[in-house]
Amino acid sequence: MSSVEYIDNLDFVNIDTINIRSERTVVAPNTDLIDANEAAARLGVKKSTLYAYVSRGQLSRQRAVDGKHSMFDPDEIDGFVKGRRRDRQGEVSAAISSSITRVESGAFGFRGRQIGAYLDQPFERVAEMIWQVGEQPWRIEPDTRSRVIASHGVFPVDALAIDRLRAAVAIAASCDPLRFDLDPSAVAAAGQQLIIAMITALPANVSVGNGTPLARSLWVRFAPKAPTRPQEAALNTALVLLADHGLAASTFAGRVAASVRADPYSVVAAGLGALGGRLHGAASGEVHRLLERAEQLDSGTKAVGEILRRGERVPGFGHTVYRTGDPRFPVLFEETLASTTAKSTRRLALISEIQDAVTTRASVLPNVDYALGSLTYLSGMPAGAGEAVFAISRSVGWLAHALEEYKEAPLRFRPQARYVQASPLDE
Repeated sequence: MSSVEYIDNLDFVNIDTINIRSERTVVAPNTDLIDANEAAARLGVKKSTLYAYVSRGQLSRQRAVDGKHSMFDPDEIDGFVKGRRRDRQGEVSAAISSSITRVESGAFGFRGRQIGAYLDQPFERVAEMIWQVGEQPWRIEPDTRSRVIASHGVFPVDALAIDRLRAAVAIAASCDPLRFDLDPSAVAAAGQQLIIAMITALPANVSVGNGTPLARSLWVRFAPKAPTRPQEAALNTALVLLADHGLAASTFAGRVAASVRADPYSVVAAGLGALGGRLHGAASGEVHRLLERAEQLDSGTKAVGEILRRGERVPGFGHTVYRTGDPRFPVLFEETLASTTAKSTRRLALISEIQDAVTTRASVLPNVDYALGSLTYLSGMPAGAGEAVFAISRSVGWLAHALEEYKEAPLRFRPQARYVQASPLDE
């Protein structure tokens, strides 16, 4: 089976999300089988997670004689448990104290405040609140800006946006002689400069002047026209919602870099390196491509069916932490809908059709990636725009975690390698 589990932007390895696919089910008279309640108890999971394993083909189920209830082979269940325990022996886990973001089922917010307290603020102000520094003008040195703009011609026309972002961070770092100042105010200043540099690294379709809000400046890098006020508000909301989400893989990479006292630019570079993996940060692009395919087929349901036939997970749905739904989704989705025009009627219908097909069939709710992918699709942006929005926004969180890590004892992350005897090649 081919199954890609995105962290990005989900920010957690999604092992509990129900995946819609065909199941092996037969009517079973075998009295040695156990019911779903006992099977879930043996696994130590909820029944919904048990059925997730079934839907992904990891476990088989059989129908009871009455045709209504699911029955399971206890030997298969016990073998699955042992297999999972063996897999966990190679895992590396870490628990790090942080006061930046609360990520719990039914709760999400920064610095002890629910996310609603930040939604009426520009992304720039929210970044300063997360960094816990005072307001100051966002600026980039003229020489840095010129060098970043000069990099436009270095890349192929179809270069990935994230590659341009990495180059911008490296250029900004090389132009900053004070980059090793780890004082909070200095880190915030570096953060402002590198975020502006990242946006500047993306060629603009419409000219923008100095002092333009970051959301508006970023919009014109991808969309063919300048944004309306609702469109700018929608992208600003996306930037705010994605600024941090706990200890994601990229955030952990940034903290490891900060633990050896890497400068802020290197911290963001470390985060971008992890973000570039196909399992982190790219889910909104997959949503965008799903919607484009639905438009080609003139059917959202058929587009979903193609994904299921390949044995893949439908992107943009489910979340390990948010059992009752990702609280970021309705916030961004509402803004996305408010930013659309009458010309988007058919596209809106496809977005709703896919959402209805997935949630009705498997009771899996959409997450923030579905909202972001819908935003880029409706606005005429390319599929990769969402990954760039994610990266630029999450840079704020990476630097906030770096500021926390700079206060800790250095070099505290030192996992041990357990050597495993290799087979000699000359035998």
